[in-house]
Amino acid sequence: MTSESDGTSSAATPRQRAWVRVSAVLVGLVAAGLVALLATRDSDGGSIRAASPLIGEPVPHLRGELIWPPANTLAADDAQRLPGVRSDPDGAARFDIDAAAPRWVLVNFYASWCVPCEREHPALEEWAERHPFDGAVVAVPFGDRTADAIAFYERLGGNWAVIDDPDARWAVSFGVLRPPESFLITPDGIVAARWQGQISADDPDAVIALLLGSASADAAPGPLSPS
Repeated sequence: MTSESDGTSSAATPRQRAWVRVSAVLVGLVAAGLVALLATRDSDGGSIRAASPLIGEPVPHLRGELIWPPANTLAADDAQRLPGVRSDPDGAARFDIDAAAPRWVLVNFYASWCVPCEREHPALEEWAERHPFDGAVVAVPFGDRTADAIAFYERLGGNWAVIDDPDARWAVSFGVLRPPESFLITPDGIVAARWQGQISADDPDAVIALLLGSASADAAPGPLSPS
């Protein structure tokens, strides 16, 4: 990621550069400390409801073959620019969640027959547009035929990775019960929150703001080098 995307530049003062380093470390530490709260916290709008044994733990090593965007429409450079996606020598494109780091990753389980999934699709688009440099969406079909899962995206669009899960391996690993379900992963690969049901773009951002805000509050600027 370039300096434009990570917010730093050669013109930054020593104090600013130190603050960036402190914040980066604290985000990981605070994420580990707050996920237990997030597991049981209900907001007024009910945006965070579901507990999960994964919360506070490293995300399962989510990887799989890309079914959207179609691999034959992606040039090698395009695949490299799609967060988490890499082209294999055989021409196939695959998503690996480790390759998406260090970004916030929103893992969304959906189905073509799921009405709330269709309703929440614009929210996924909005969240992806809000986080072009620090976020990534990856969608995984649940209880669906691959052809129907692809048709869902052909109809609604989406500029993020969709990977196949024909054996329900990832649905089982994440403990998904029914679609839609979504999981927010921190930049250091920790599961921070789980949602059951339709989400808004503000739901994951509220968790991110809580984690980043707590990190900022805990990072006293006094000991840093003066500007």
